[in-house]
Amino acid sequence: MQVMVRTAGNSGVSVKGKAASVVLDSARPSMRISNISEKGIAHIAGNARVQVEFVMMSTKVVFVSSVISREQNSLLITLPISLVSIERRKNARYSCTEDLMAFLDLSIWKPHTEDVTAPPFYLHQKEVSGYLNIADVSFGGICAVARFPSVNQTLKRGLIDDKARLILPMQAPIDVCIEIRWAKRIKEHVANASDNSFLRSYRFGLEFTGYTDQMRLSIRQFIQQLSQADAI
Repeated sequence: MQVMVRTAGNSGVSVKGKAASVVLDSARPSMRISNISEKGIAHIAGNARVQVEFVMMSTKVVFVSSVISREQNSLLITLPISLVSIERRKNARYSCTEDLMAFLDLSIWKPHTEDVTAPPFYLHQKEVSGYLNIADVSFGGICAVARFPSVNQTLKRGLIDDKARLILPMQAPIDVCIEIRWAKRIKEHVANASDNSFLRSYRFGLEFTGYTDQMRLSIRQFIQQLSQADAI
């Protein structure tokens, strides 16, 4: 199972690893965390105690442990006496990043070249012109973002698109059925040297109304990528 290791005094940096085995020694029960990069081992070096977080979906398990030994790409730690925290959420949300971007392709809305409120595009890029950026994703649904008001005129609360496509990085497009649960218009202040201006965006909360095994597997893989995006 994938884990994240953090050191005391530097909780902002996490190290990726894998809980490989447990040694139930009566004198000193321990756990081995393997698949740690050289940079990760160097980051942990000199720390006697670490915080371990198990990477799971709706449940988060955290504990603090002592380091017994370090090897080339693994860490041996003591088993904890108690857990620091156990958090359970119905659907945890994971923010997409510039390196891990995802998109939604709707069947109920497509931009047109003559629509001045639609995103500008060239005819040879027509297939991707209607892609909506995804701000965050969960097993329950997604939050999509648009910068142009054209889509806001179509997506209303309660509307269902049963032929939409979810596009995740390095994966084939996934057919999804979504329902519009909410829509918000956001006005952000942007300060620059010349004047104070505003940037407007439109956010949509979309709920998945059906699941397939392939869809669940693809979303799980993407969420695991996002949860470890900043780890070393």
